[in-house]
Amino acid sequence: MNILFLCGSLEPGCDGVGDYVRRLAGEFIRQGHKAAALALNDQHLEWELLGVQEIEGLELPVLRVPANWSGRRRFGRAKEWIQDFDPDWLSLQFVPFSFHPKGLSLSLSSLLQNLGKDRSWHIMFHELWVGMEEEASLKHVWWGKLQKYLINSLLLTLKPKVIHTQSRLYQYYLTKIGFHSSILPLFGNIPNIRRGNSCFVSEASGISNQNKNLSFILFGAVQKGAPVEQFTKELACYANKGGVKVSLTLVGRCGVEQDTWIKAWRSEGLPLEILGEQPIKEVSKALAQATIGLSTTPAAQIEKSGSVAAMLEHNLPVVCVARSWIPRGVKVMNPTGVKEYQPGNLADCLLERCCINSANKITDVSIQLSDSFSAID
Repeated sequence: MNILFLCGSLEPGCDGVGDYVRRLAGEFIRQGHKAAALALNDQHLEWELLGVQEIEGLELPVLRVPANWSGRRRFGRAKEWIQDFDPDWLSLQFVPFSFHPKGLSLSLSSLLQNLGKDRSWHIMFHELWVGMEEEASLKHVWWGKLQKYLINSLLLTLKPKVIHTQSRLYQYYLTKIGFHSSILPLFGNIPNIRRGNSCFVSEASGISNQNKNLSFILFGAVQKGAPVEQFTKELACYANKGGVKVSLTLVGRCGVEQDTWIKAWRSEGLPLEILGEQPIKEVSKALAQATIGLSTTPAAQIEKSGSVAAMLEHNLPVVCVARSWIPRGVKVMNPTGVKEYQPGNLADCLLERCCINSANKITDVSIQLSDSFSAID
């Protein structure tokens, strides 16, 4: 099988979907398929970049087209390369903001249709539209309506033979606008260097497991609005009462909200370590040494978090400490291994039994995707 993955950017370590594409395409190559990746709107370079990227010992052919080119020029060059590569499948890894600063690329449907005329399309929806939560402002609700209209147009234009998303919430909303999709689970972007792909915690163990040293880790972009002050106060009280030592490690490009966590953690006299950006092996090492992962992604959206997927792959139970974000019209259950913190329930989060059996191996995900293509062919 010959498959070409399309996304916005392929700058290593700077784009979550780009990192996802590299690992997935590399796994396809490992399984004996032919694969390549195409960045259609790369913000990280000024000139075209044609070559290969190394991913876990494999070489992946890539074309990166700069965002500062006009749409006609970008897609014209992309079409030339696609014709040379001659894929059986074009796999669009869709995030609206990958192709337009406001996620409102009015010409995307027609440009992509011309790009892949008479070829089989697959779309993986990593994100849909803004404003789907009950707390959304009127501005975001109307913004989201326009994005929804454009997504509907994209689906009607490309007529993809296979549609996937990693989120049950997004699957529900795609069904609401009239399109069937299947769940393709998310794997982490950080390979588990120490333990391979195995992921298991004894069903009889709690998160704390009577452990007197709880090492929390916060990995990747930190979202605003989390009840971090309440969380740290409750954690400090829990530690003092139980004689438990707790610590926090911050790793990756956490963003400006990192300071909120640092301030709250230090105000309670709790130790922390700030590692910042690190090579993949060092991130994997930090995850392997921790005992609990923290996520600031709202629970209803957590299935689309690559950081959470990486934590689960590293055998870490995850506590979600996030702002209120309630989707309209549907209730989504948390994935196995994820507990949602609410002020007052920290002890329950830490003591509840937790069996981590939901981490997804990249080999299984790639086989599921290739099987879905083969079923159509």
